[in-house]
Amino acid sequence: MILSILTVLGGIIVLAIAADTAVDAAEGVSKQLGISPIIVGSLVVGLGTSLPEMVVSSIAAAQRDTIDLAASNIVGSNLANLTLALGAAALITHVTAPREIFVREGGLMLAAAALFGGFALTGRLEQWHGIALLIVMIGAAIMIALNGPAETTSKIVHIDRRKISQAFITALIALIGVVIGAQLLVSGAVDIAKELGVSEALTGLTIVSIGTSLPEIATAVAAARRGSVELIIGNVFGSNIFNALAVGGVAGILGTGEIVETTNTSLWIMIGVSAIVLTVGLVGRGYSRSTGIALLLAYPVILIFAT
Repeated sequence: MILSILTVLGGIIVLAIAADTAVDAAEGVSKQLGISPIIVGSLVVGLGTSLPEMVVSSIAAAQRDTIDLAASNIVGSNLANLTLALGAAALITHVTAPREIFVREGGLMLAAAALFGGFALTGRLEQWHGIALLIVMIGAAIMIALNGPAETTSKIVHIDRRKISQAFITALIALIGVVIGAQLLVSGAVDIAKELGVSEALTGLTIVSIGTSLPEIATAVAAARRGSVELIIGNVFGSNIFNALAVGGVAGILGTGEIVETTNTSLWIMIGVSAIVLTVGLVGRGYSRSTGIALLLAYPVILIFAT
C-alpha cells in the first residue's frame, strides 16, 4: 500500500511538469506554423492526452472476458474532461472560442459520445462496432484538419525549421512524460482499489478514469494559466472525440465482449453531459468562473448517479 501511494504521488509530479512543458511546446508549434491553437489542441494535444485511455482500455479489453473496465474508463474519462478539466480551467480564466469551433469540434464531440454510447447500450462491443468507430474517427480528424487554414491566426513571414523541429520534439517528449505520469498514477490507484475490494466497473468509472484524465486536467490548467483558451477547448473536445471513437474502436476490435457492469445510466449521463456542456458553451459564448464552479460541483453528483 505504501509503494502504491508513492507511485501515485510520483505520477502526479511527473504529470504536472510534463503537462506544463507540453502546453509550451504546443503553443510554439502553433505560432511557428500560424495555425490556430484549436487545431493543435484537438489533433496533437488531444491525441497525446488520450494515450493513457488508449493504453489502459486496450490492455483491459484484450485481457478480460468483458470490456467493462475499458467501457467505464471511456465514460468516466469523458465525464472528467467535461467537468474537472474544463471546470478547473474556467476557474482560472474565461474559456471561450469562436462559435464555429463549438459547432464543429463540439458537434463532433457530441456525435462521438452518442455513437459510442449507442453501440455500448446494446450490451456488447462487436468488432464491426470498433471498425465503424475508427472509420468515423478518421473522418473527424480530416474534418478538423481541413478547417485549419481558415483559422490561421497570423501570417507566416519566415518559418524557422529548427525551432519547429525543437517544438515538435519537445511536445512529443512532454506527452510521453504525461502518459508515463498517468500510468504511474493509475497503476498505484488500481492497486489501492484492489486492496479495498472495489469492483472493476466502479474502478474504471472513478479511479482509473480520473487517473487517465489527469493529462487533460493538467494540460487544461497549464493552458489556462497562460491564457491559451482555444488550446483548452481543443484539448477537451478533441480528447473526448478520441476517447469515444479511437479508444472505443480499438477496445471493440481487441476485446469483443459483453458489457456487464457498466450501467446504461452512465452511458446516457455521458451523452447528456456532453450535450449540456456544448449547449452552455454555445449560449454563453464560453465558460465563465461560475460555470467552472458548477462543473466541478456537478462531478461528484454525476458520479453518484452513474455508479
